[in-house]
Amino acid sequence: MKQVSFLLVVLWACFLYCNPVAGGLVKTGGGAARDRREVTEDDFPPRIIEHPSDTIVPKGDPATLDCKAEGQPPPTIKWFKDGQPMETTSGHPSSYRMFLPGGSLFFLRVFHGGARKPDTGRYQCVATNSLGRAVSNNATLEVAVLQKAFKEHPRSLTVTVGEPAALQCDPPRGYPEPTITWEKNGLVVRNEGERIRALESGKLMISEVKTSDAGMYVCVGTNMVGRRVSEPATLSVYERPTFTTKPSDQEVGL
Repeated sequence: MKQVSFLLVVLWACFLYCNPVAGGLVKTGGGAARDRREVTEDDFPPRIIEHPSDTIVPKGDPATLDCKAEGQPPPTIKWFKDGQPMETTSGHPSSYRMFLPGGSLFFLRVFHGGARKPDTGRYQCVATNSLGRAVSNNATLEVAVLQKAFKEHPRSLTVTVGEPAALQCDPPRGYPEPTITWEKNGLVVRNEGERIRALESGKLMISEVKTSDAGMYVCVGTNMVGRRVSEPATLSVYERPTFTTKPSDQEVGL
């Protein structure tokens, strides 16, 4: 009889301490834990030790918004997008967003338009434990784009040595704003003091053209999505005719 009573005591103790629900630690619907133990001097409310930062990625690329927090008991981290709590299905094979164990938010690929809601927006992480909560700084997730069509292609020019020349280019729209460079015969055109200058407006200025400036020019617009190359334009350079032999006075006998 004593052996049966002892066995019942052991089973009941195991039920209390081995079962997280019966033992007093449960997961709430939001993922936070309710800890019924007494607060100790080592406990402290959460604090964010790594805030998410603004991120720009090309459409379809992966992205990570980092968030780390500390606290005792260890806090649970939840994410909010544009002020609304986020839900993921990290266990589902078709899911493209997941909460990483350390607290970061990972996008397998970033969507922008189409059937799904765009991922662009304002994000925050919130760390919570039984002693309080901590809210991170806002971070924006933006999608980089670069259109294909040039608004203006450079046009071929014919100039004379010593004259100025200007090749105009208006690259495709993009975000971030594409940088503009020029190439001549496949090589990057470098600024040459005041004589050759690539302006921010997209124009290539040559103040005093030399015969060596002749060639095939293209305008290139580049951002993190990639590069777009304009149609080629030819710069033809001619020299003014000069006399190689000047006429001289001649005496002719009659």
